[in-house]
Amino acid sequence: MNGEINLRMFLNIIRKRILTIIITVLCVFLLTTILSIYFIKPTYEATENILIGKLVRDKGAYTDSQEISMLLASTMDFIKSPVVLNSVQEKLNIKEGELEKKIVVQNNRNSQIVNVVVRDNDIENAKELANLVTTTSVNKMKEVFGVQDIKLLSDANGKPTAKKVGSVTLNIAIGVAVGLFLGIGLSMLREYWDDSIKDEKEIEEILGILVLGEVNLKSKINKSRNKRKIKRQQAQILNESNGGHIGVYEKG
Repeated sequence: MNGEINLRMFLNIIRKRILTIIITVLCVFLLTTILSIYFIKPTYEATENILIGKLVRDKGAYTDSQEISMLLASTMDFIKSPVVLNSVQEKLNIKEGELEKKIVVQNNRNSQIVNVVVRDNDIENAKELANLVTTTSVNKMKEVFGVQDIKLLSDANGKPTAKKVGSVTLNIAIGVAVGLFLGIGLSMLREYWDDSIKDEKEIEEILGILVLGEVNLKSKINKSRNKRKIKRQQAQILNESNGGHIGVYEKG
């Protein structure tokens, strides 16, 4: 029963404060649209893949799984190591600390392929950076550690794949959802701080007594003001017709 009452009160608040909710949603919608179109730059993801070990059988058996696991873990750590990052920063003249934030290294379970994902606001920069990071990592692994079972995988054009992340429509949809929750929250807050009584139903709920009737003082005040105004107008008309004199006569 309490749950039904609380739900009813909630729906009543939503109904009374529907204007607040609509205005809030519209404001957040307009703000999100403006930011998404004119201020927020699109983000692109470029992905390069590195193959660790061999995928073919060697004399009837695959390469030792423990050895591959160690090589996978070492490669993933090495890609974001200072040896690779410093070399890439020197070639592309990127500020220290920015490069590491743009790189994400991924590996699916039981997979010998390491995915290097680079995010940037320019699609060509993302592709170039992804290719340079993976190429540098593979070359350094071969030169420094003598690892031969490591290979860079690229498409037919030799360039990493890239795609756009997110969209204006998605940002607007998220903004509308946020505006809706924000509007409901503001409505609840206004209802909590509003101590005024709007109708007789609230009096019955608060005091627990039946309201027998109501007196509209505002309409009575307006009527009395209108009567005084009419009397003043009549007196003014009578005064003008008698040349500025008002006579009072008694019935004999």
